[in-house]
Amino acid sequence: MSDPMGEVVAARKAYEQAQEEARALVERARLNLGRAIADARRQNVSQDAIAKELKLTREQVRRFQREYESRAGEQA
Repeated sequence: MSDPMGEVVAARKAYEQAQEEARALVERARLNLGRAIADARRQNVSQDAIAKELKLTREQVRRFQREYESRAGEQA
């Protein structure tokens, strides 16, 4: 016979691990977006054009780019 509380604890651990993995996945995707924005900006694509295409504000575009650049600077 299985331990009901053991199952509850195991399910909770699995849930918490899934949350950590999801946060890491979202962070990688956010940084990848920032990298793509930075690359586009280096090729003279305007913030306005990026914002319009992504349906974001220019400030949101800047934030994605800045986050990527600050992380890239930390790793250098």
